[in-house]
Amino acid sequence: MSGHWSIGVCALALLLLSSLSPASAAAVHHQNAPSAHTVNGTYTGLSLESFNQEAFYGIPFAIPPLGDLRLRYPVPYNQSWRGSRNATVRSDSCPGFDKPFAQGFADGLTMSENCLTLDIVRPANVKPGDNLPVFFWIYGGGFKAGGSADPRYNTSFMVRNSMEMKKPIIAVVPNYRTGAFGLLASKEVAAAGVGNIALFDQRLAMEWVSENIRAFGGDPTKVTIAGESAGGSSAGYHLVAFGGKNNGLFRSAILESSSLLGATSESWWYDNITTTVGCNTAADSLACLRTVPYLKFFNAINGFQFKPYIDGRFVTQPPSISIAKGQIADVALIMGSNTDEGTAEFFTPRGTLNNDSDIASLVAHLANGLSDEIVSNVLRLYPDDPIQGCPFGTGPERFADQGVQYKRGAAITGDLNIHAGRRAYAVSHSQRSKHPIYTYRFDQAPWDMKEVDVTTTAPVFVTHYSEIVHVFDNPDKNVNWIGPYPILSELANYVSRSWVSFIHDQTPNNHGLQNKPVWPRYDASKPQNIVFRAGASWIEKDDWRKEQLAYWSTIWSEVMT
Repeated sequence: MSGHWSIGVCALALLLLSSLSPASAAAVHHQNAPSAHTVNGTYTGLSLESFNQEAFYGIPFAIPPLGDLRLRYPVPYNQSWRGSRNATVRSDSCPGFDKPFAQGFADGLTMSENCLTLDIVRPANVKPGDNLPVFFWIYGGGFKAGGSADPRYNTSFMVRNSMEMKKPIIAVVPNYRTGAFGLLASKEVAAAGVGNIALFDQRLAMEWVSENIRAFGGDPTKVTIAGESAGGSSAGYHLVAFGGKNNGLFRSAILESSSLLGATSESWWYDNITTTVGCNTAADSLACLRTVPYLKFFNAINGFQFKPYIDGRFVTQPPSISIAKGQIADVALIMGSNTDEGTAEFFTPRGTLNNDSDIASLVAHLANGLSDEIVSNVLRLYPDDPIQGCPFGTGPERFADQGVQYKRGAAITGDLNIHAGRRAYAVSHSQRSKHPIYTYRFDQAPWDMKEVDVTTTAPVFVTHYSEIVHVFDNPDKNVNWIGPYPILSELANYVSRSWVSFIHDQTPNNHGLQNKPVWPRYDASKPQNIVFRAGASWIEKDDWRKEQLAYWSTIWSEVMT
């Protein structure tokens, strides 16, 4: 399930943070600058001397989707040249949105439609033939916003960990179109056969990596696709895409705070948009939308939510059916969630859940609407008992200023959107696949109990997105700062190294750290998670809220998954 968020600081401040992140501040361009010879031609990159790394920014994998290419599938980049092209500056990010929602990963990003590029970071002096494993990160942002230039996804720290571990990897972060630019749905879109453009953007970037990553010293047979929230859901869609045929584009996947299973639905805003921009009377309204000036189109689609949907080509059926039929890429996986996912403001409304009727209404309006019988069952499984509510482990405290039954609602939404699907798929994968799946529960709250772009109003606890700064082991003081305490930095180093180990070796246990629990392969007959917490990570039996999570698995069709 996707999430939506916003950075919540002024755009100028974040722009400066982005431009002055260590990977950028350390950049040196000189006559010994690194180069790579791709299918199209040669690129010259940057030396990141403080990291002993090299970067190539803004490499196009598709023809810019401008003019008549707007609202079409990406077209492979087909230019060739002699000499060397500059790859030292990040491209614009794809158009993204903040208001009227209080969240948005567009803050501080320079945006335009000319955005279908990717960024690469590698250890210094890597050469073709070194065959390094590849980390392919798909950013989240609720399918509303995001970009490879977001400083929170600075891959240099993870790559540095891999170098220190003597398990070097290459990191790739592509841009893809969000909002209506990437996920517009309507009968006109269906007739034109251009649904789920965002997912095709991501797929074409994977194909570019398959064709070109050897030039950068990477191994196209050792790619791990990964993402969080909308990015993790995207990785999940790539598992079931085209009947589960991944064409060797990746050998493993990491799905953070997302799942193949959870509440999804199509968003049909096409008529609203065409009316706003004056295309509703055109003989071909979709063609008309391609002629609308960028800012006029951008403003017309702001405020609407768009998500991937069944388009008949990329996604041919609900993922729950793909899983049941075994029509899913059989690859190694890491999959997990954060303890208190439901406290994210986009999952659970604040200040409106005060009685049983409010909760019943919340449940009834999940997905495309749920029956009275399902509503009754959910209310029974999730009683008005704050001790059982989310944030979990907070006892009888109700956080009543957010709603007397807020914790009850947060437990429901977190389970439906994230936890239930994670467990259901872990069980399924472990029973059918020869490849391992490792699952986790992240249990470390932000140092200041604030997760900018998710929620900064109590209760926060271990909410959505809390693990990101640990995965990237990013000490920068951006809006997702890890905090001043060494114990948190130690956890980040542990989590990030576990991810690197999985990317490199297909097991998270070769992290090279002492006195850490052995993370077991998930086994449905003895289901176990690792729990990540500062100073005290451990292995637990995966049976929390067993009856509640199992119930959602009986009604996947009703929640449109």
